[in-house]
This record gives sequence, structure tokens and C-alpha cells, in this order.
Amino acid sequence: MNQGKVIQVIGPVVDIRFPENHRTADGKTASKRTVHGIHSRRPETGSDSDRRNQRYHRMEAGMRTQFTTPKKYADIFLSLVDEVDCIESFTWKDLRIARKSKFIKFEILDSFSMGEVAFYNNQKEYIPYTTSTTLLNDEKDLIPDHMSYMNSSYFDEVYFARTAYQYAHGMQTFEWTHPPLGKIIQAIPIFLFHTFNPFLYRFMGTFAGILMLLILYIFGALLFKKRGYAILSSFLMAIDTFHYAHTRMGTVDSHLVLFIMISSLFMLLYLQKNKNYYLLLSGIFFGLSVSVKWTGFYAGLGLAIVYFYDFIKNKKDLLESIVKGSVFFVVIPLIIYTSCFLLFPNNYYHTDSLNSVVKEQKIMYEYHSSMNLDHPFSSAWYTWPISYKPVWYHQTDLMNDSEESISGVGNFILWIGGIFGFFYCIYRIFKKDKNAFFLVVMMLSLWLPYIFIGRVMFLYHYFPVLPFLFLGTVLSLKYLTEEYHSKLIIPVYLFLGLLFFILYFPVISGHPVTYKYADWLKIFYSWYF
Repeated sequence: MNQGKVIQVIGPVVDIRFPENHRTADGKTASKRTVHGIHSRRPETGSDSDRRNQRYHRMEAGMRTQFTTPKKYADIFLSLVDEVDCIESFTWKDLRIARKSKFIKFEILDSFSMGEVAFYNNQKEYIPYTTSTTLLNDEKDLIPDHMSYMNSSYFDEVYFARTAYQYAHGMQTFEWTHPPLGKIIQAIPIFLFHTFNPFLYRFMGTFAGILMLLILYIFGALLFKKRGYAILSSFLMAIDTFHYAHTRMGTVDSHLVLFIMISSLFMLLYLQKNKNYYLLLSGIFFGLSVSVKWTGFYAGLGLAIVYFYDFIKNKKDLLESIVKGSVFFVVIPLIIYTSCFLLFPNNYYHTDSLNSVVKEQKIMYEYHSSMNLDHPFSSAWYTWPISYKPVWYHQTDLMNDSEESISGVGNFILWIGGIFGFFYCIYRIFKKDKNAFFLVVMMLSLWLPYIFIGRVMFLYHYFPVLPFLFLGTVLSLKYLTEEYHSKLIIPVYLFLGLLFFILYFPVISGHPVTYKYADWLKIFYSWYF
């Protein structure tokens, strides 16, 4: 996000007046406005020829207005000519007004900060204006020629990036429905560099996505004992389209999945080497995962199963096992979790005491347990293994029947291969393969609990399953290669997976692409690009 001065607007009205010789066009060619951003998007209906016009809900509005909040943003609640409501933070907006006017009146519904406002006619010529403050139009060079994900927040960044900014500046936080740790981690670059832009609030999530590849390599080396299979494990995640799309966003799921992977890795090391410090580290990273999102608890279910299976199989001391399990996976994670609220108390409640922390958990639970609203990109848990309904994170219409689009679609080749890998792991369990048992337990514990979840769910809830799914795929490929002495199976599989990644790269990266090409990529009707 470009940096710039802001004006704090507090009051009912802000008037902006234009010179007599700079009036807006008659509106015949600008009868509608488009609100850019995922939250105004709805799936199109009807024929492909209607696609462009039906891509968004459109509302009558007016003169083209661009505004943003580059620095020290608190909130936007804006009503423009009684027609426009905008609540997305750190986002450039493009509005069109179909009427002649000498002035624009902003009705302020609450206090907020706004960085820059510019007006253009239908020929995209800048219209000078005067207002009560010069801070609204003193940095025209900051206004981008094209509003996109490169200079604006999108999808859930409007919550998480905003809250990371607030943590970095000691402000009251906006997003309180998840524990603080993920947003605190997201805030680190913002705090260190004393500035705010998309690169910084997306950096930690992207870095976590890169670390996942390293952790998966180590996983593969421990499970398969050969460098080639370790590299293969990491490479499968590297070419997964969902992993690429989701870890580039400024949200907290990357941290959640990374901590689950590390916790599981240390548990595997404990099972192999029986060293207590590995168990301690597993418990610490389990606590970190829960402190990002409550779904980290599902990983704890799988870790508990393999831990007590190891206790039964190796006839370990009962009291010692219970004490270690309780301290490492209950007491220490509870301390980590509670400390996040106490050390960073600017949440829904001011969590500076244990009582207020408990109250915070109650309001969080009430939110998630009552979240039953329909969403155009929600999906059922049993559809996730084939990526049947991805979340459409971002879309912006461009010229010449093209767009930029970011969709969280899985690599269909790899995910289908993962299904076969899963069933092969189940088969290997009956052959007393403890590695297969470990992988199946982790996959099911991170997936099946969603059967009992009543709230709206999305494909990204399947994200923590993917590392173990890819490891299961490698296990099955290892068997096929060694059993049939074939050197073609793995190269062919990787070629098809890489080809899918290349073909779908434009619609997972926001690279400009034509509508025709995006439609051609659809495997299911429920895929939106």
C-alpha cells in the first residue's frame, strides 16, 4: 500500500466543491459503479454471454471516486450521496456517479481516517477540487492507475491485515473471533519497519508457506529414508495450486498449518527416538497452533492417539505417560494460549486478567457456534478432497474481456492422487506399517471433526490435511515404483501435476487472463475464476 498523510474526519458532513468548468459527464456511459473486492462479488448466473454484466451485484452510484487509507487507518463508514456504503479497510475503491454535480457531500456515519480522494471524468481526466482540508488531495501521485490485489487488501485480509496493523500500533483490534497469535505474527514486519503495505502484511504468511516445504522435506526424510522421496514430498506441496494461492494472502492459516506440521514432526521424532525433549517441542508447537486458530485442537486429537498408541504398544509406564502428556499437551499449551491474550490485551474485551480472557473465549465461541449464514463459496466437508468448490478470493474486471482472478482451487492431479495415497495408507496399516498409521491418524483427525461442525465451512479448512495427504501420496508412489521397477510413474505424475499448476497459474496468482481462458479451465461448474 502506498504511504501518505491521512485526515481524521469526525462530523456529519464533508463538502467537496468543483470549479464551474469541471463538471461530471452526463452519465450515459457510466450508469453503474463496480465495487471492487471479494465481499461484493456473487457467482454469476445465466449464459456465458452475460458473464461480464452479472459478475457483481451492481448499484446505481456516481462520479468516479478513488479513495484509500494508506496510513494510521481506523475505520471507514462512508455514505456518498446517500448511495454508497464502504467498510473494507486498506482498499482502493472505484465509484461511478451518473449525474451532473458541482459538489460532493460525504455523510460521515462514524469517525474514520481517509488517505486520498481523486475525481475523474469519463475521459479519465483529473478534476481539481477544493475542500476544507488539503490532506484529501495533496498526494495524487499515490493513486494507482489500476486497483488490484497488489495495492489493496482482498478477501479476509480486510480483517486480518487491519488487525495486524492495530496490534503493531497498540490500538483496539477489529478481528477478535480467532486467538491473537496469528495476527501478532503478521504484525511483526509492520512493527519493525514502521510502515504498512501489502508486502509487509503478507510477508509472514508467505514465509510460513515456504517453511512448510522445508518441514515436509524433513518429514519425507524421516519417513522414507531417501533424499529423493524427501524432495518429492516437498515438491508436491510446492506445485499445489491451493498452497500457492492461500499462503500469498495476509491471513493466519499459513501459521496454523506450519505449527501443526512442526508439532507433528516432533511427535514423529519422539516416536522414533523416544526422547522427551521432542515430546516437549511437539506440545509447544501444538500450543502455538491452537493460539492461531481453534482448529489446531484437531491436530491435538491425532497427536494424542499416536502418543497413547505408542504407550500401549511399547508398554510404557502409565503414570509417567499421563504426566508427560498432561504437562506437555495441556499445561504448556494453556500457558501459551493464555499469555497471548494477557500480553496483547486489546481484544473484544480488554484481556488483562484471567477473568477477561475467559469472557473472551465465551464471546468467541458464541460467534462461531451461531455462524450459520449462507455463503456463495461455502462447501461441505465431504467435497474437499476433490476441491469441488474453491473459494474465489479476488476478481477485478480489466479491459478487452479480461480479468485478474485469484481462486483457492486445489491441484486436481495431486488431490486425486492424494485420495489413492490415503487408501493405500489404510491398506499399509494392515501390514503393520507404523508410518502409514501415523499419516492416516493425522489426516482423519484434521478432517473428520468437521462432520460435527454446524457453522459455515470452506475449502481452506482442508488445508492442514494436505501435508499428510502428500506424504501418503509419496508412500504410494514409492511402493509402485519399487514394486513394479518402473522409472516412469513418478516423472509422469509430476509432469501432470506441474502442467496443471502452469495452466491454472493465471487464476491462482491474479495474472491478467481472458474470460474465455478462465472458463476453459473449469472442471466443475462450481469452479469460479
